[in-house]
Amino acid sequence: MNYIETAKSLITRGEIQDASANLLEDILNALLGNPISLGKVFLAFSKSPFFIREQIFWTKFEAFLDGVYLDENDRDKLRTKLVEDGNAKDNAFRLLDSIDRAETKQKINYLINATRCLLVNFINRSEYFRICHAITHTLDEDLVFLGEHIAEKDIPYNPYTQGLLTAGLMYQSVIDANGEQKYSFTPLAKIVDQYAISYDNVERYPRPEILQELPSPKPQLSVTPELINLDTLLTDDENKE
Repeated sequence: MNYIETAKSLITRGEIQDASANLLEDILNALLGNPISLGKVFLAFSKSPFFIREQIFWTKFEAFLDGVYLDENDRDKLRTKLVEDGNAKDNAFRLLDSIDRAETKQKINYLINATRCLLVNFINRSEYFRICHAITHTLDEDLVFLGEHIAEKDIPYNPYTQGLLTAGLMYQSVIDANGEQKYSFTPLAKIVDQYAISYDNVERYPRPEILQELPSPKPQLSVTPELINLDTLLTDDENKE
């Protein structure tokens, strides 16, 4: 039973009967993996009319939780990551803001990828929030362009390079006297691509757990056609030595 199903089961069994009285507080706690808070949020939304913005947010929030919390251990891992410096609520609020700012389903998938990478220590928390910021402050079309051209350098100016330049994901790599400037991707762009945009592209970025499953190449032994008698190659004094 996943995280969302657990919260709904608590409601069905009558263990949660009161809707949230402090919606923001319960949403933050739900993000930190508390199924009771999540159940209270469910009840709050079920008992009140939805505005369009609230509907959109809740759809994204539920998709994020469903993609990140695959089991209870994941909830403990994320909670630990967010409380490492004692600012769990602040960090949870930062993550909540990123979810709210992600205007497309694809961006939510990018956030899920980055969060899964954080849970298994592929990235640290600082890198994680930098990735979240880059995703939520860049147009979806520009992120797609990044994923398709990340291996290229000195790209001519176009609307995509302008957007990525503004987001800090590209820099001007060639300054031409004739005005034909060219742009290349920053190190941050490569991190965003590897751990968010193209994380599912295992051909581009083989995952460590996949590499471990591959059989190790067998050593190639060279076999000589004849055995060499070293005694015939050495003098008596060399044999003694």
